Amino acid sequence: MKAKKKKTDGGATQPRDRSGWSRFGRGLLMALDLLLAILLFVTAYAGVLSPLKYGGKWGIVGLAFAPMLYVVLFMLVLQLFWHRRGAVVLGISLIACAGPILTYCPLHFGSRHAAEGAATFRLTEYNVANLFDQRSGDYDSSYCAMMSYVLAQDADIVCLSEGMPFTPTAKNHMTALQYDSIHQRYPNIIVSGHGQVTLSKFPIEPIHLNMDPEIFSNGGMGAYRVTLPGGKLLTLFNVHMQSFRFTADDVDLYLSLTDMQREDFGDIRNQLLAKLAYANVCRARQAQAILQIIRHYGGPDVIICGDFNDIPDCYAIRAFEDAGFRDVYPEIGLGPMITFNANRFYFCIDHVMYRGALRPLSITKGTLKASDHYPLTVDFEVL
Repeated sequence: MKAKKKKTDGGATQPRDRSGWSRFGRGLLMALDLLLAILLFVTAYAGVLSPLKYGGKWGIVGLAFAPMLYVVLFMLVLQLFWHRRGAVVLGISLIACAGPILTYCPLHFGSRHAAEGAATFRLTEYNVANLFDQRSGDYDSSYCAMMSYVLAQDADIVCLSEGMPFTPTAKNHMTALQYDSIHQRYPNIIVSGHGQVTLSKFPIEPIHLNMDPEIFSNGGMGAYRVTLPGGKLLTLFNVHMQSFRFTADDVDLYLSLTDMQREDFGDIRNQLLAKLAYANVCRARQAQAILQIIRHYGGPDVIICGDFNDIPDCYAIRAFEDAGFRDVYPEIGLGPMITFNANRFYFCIDHVMYRGALRPLSITKGTLKASDHYPLTVDFEVL
């Protein structure tokens, strides 16, 4: 390729050399693009690695996927008309990570409808934070807002985490009328694990499990057989997996970091990262224990729902998917979803998964902030 030439005062021409600084800048930018592409790939597929084998820190890497995705998209748009080689590198990285991207941000437009005459049921999953309203300021505390939401959804099955004490108290503001309404609407109420409360309009029986108390020392699970309309048996698991167990000091540290006000990052490793890694290992053990229980008691039609305390495409979700389960939101949802609303932990950590002769029709995230979790409501068709 011939170099472009420019005219001199005498009419002669000479090569027009690109400046050294320009070449250096483009080379530096290409190196940054390659680094961003690698980081996006690593964070997207960190959940493939078992915390039990490779350590819990890989689960922490996965938490950075969403921020990395937004950085890559920003840089792609920025370079699209200026540094196309870098844009191509970033575009290839997005294609390579298409699966995790569509899990995080599904693009399902339109709606599903049940076949004529088909049986359907509605399930609500909700971590109610021990029915303690976390909101501050001006709100009506004469009743329990979370119980009002549950009654308004009128789901056939309700799976609550941290649902105790499930009686009217001065702290949870549950009224006698709400309590009576719940019991009238749901003739079957079962308390399992560490505050797993499951309400059902349908006949339901608990599955008595001999779970290792060390594996489920923080969190819990309830297992049930539900008789759906038409006589089909559904095995239901209401789970609350290992939380990060952050103290108030941990939360203050995290908030100071997100405010970009802290200069000393020395406490991150000991105070935050170690707890995050430990929680990832615990959830991996719990996922394996749940899968073993499902192999013994599951049957063909199974739902696992609740507070997983982890993001889509994490190790636990992938382990369930390997066993034939499907996550409802990536299958029928639209756009990113956040289910935790406190302390700037803006992640989707509540999930509804299923397998068997079921078909999800819709999933709705509530907007009530009385708990630190948003509720999820799913309508299913029975096939």
